Amino acid sequence: MEEITLLEVYLFINPLGSRCMKSEKCILRLADSIFGDISYQFIPLLNPQIIDQHLKVTNQDCHNLDLRNQQFNLHYRIILDYKAALFQGKKKGRLFLLNLQAQLVDDGRPYSEELVLEVAQQVHLDMPMFLEDRQSELAKRAFKADQRLASEMKVVDPSTAILYNADVSDCGLMLNDVTYQSLYEICENNGLLAKRALAHQKDFPNLHVL
Repeated sequence: MEEITLLEVYLFINPLGSRCMKSEKCILRLADSIFGDISYQFIPLLNPQIIDQHLKVTNQDCHNLDLRNQQFNLHYRIILDYKAALFQGKKKGRLFLLNLQAQLVDDGRPYSEELVLEVAQQVHLDMPMFLEDRQSELAKRAFKADQRLASEMKVVDPSTAILYNADVSDCGLMLNDVTYQSLYEICENNGLLAKRALAHQKDFPNLHVL
């Protein structure tokens, strides 16, 4: 029997980014249609560049300090909600994120306590636990750990993916343009990230960029 190689994918996202939503769906499609042995995580990213991009896309003044602070707090609040949902399992956490994004980005609903609780109920979260966790220091520490990981991997822009072959676990491949076709070609043509494409990469700061 041919040995199955595990592919690990870390996608860094802006939870309010439509491009990130497309990247998430590409990875979900890949996981569903090609490999049974693929591990993936959606990791929220928050930095000044993301706030700049959001304000520009929404035609707001990116030099307005009050607006910048409002948008930072909004993104931060959404991320803490997502981290709290993840505490109840990766599957429920991802489902919560996707449903909340659909409401905020696709349907244009404003972020509110009512909306968050509605989505949490839709994905069958334990509500008392969720309400406690989204205010907890644990969620804040999880957020900080994600930002440290992004810094270690030199990830600045959302919709950036880091891909690992389990056979070469200390090496990674950075993909800045996450599309289904690009992911498919990497996996098909290189046998789930061929060793020759990764062998010269030794640590997070030295990722090969496509």
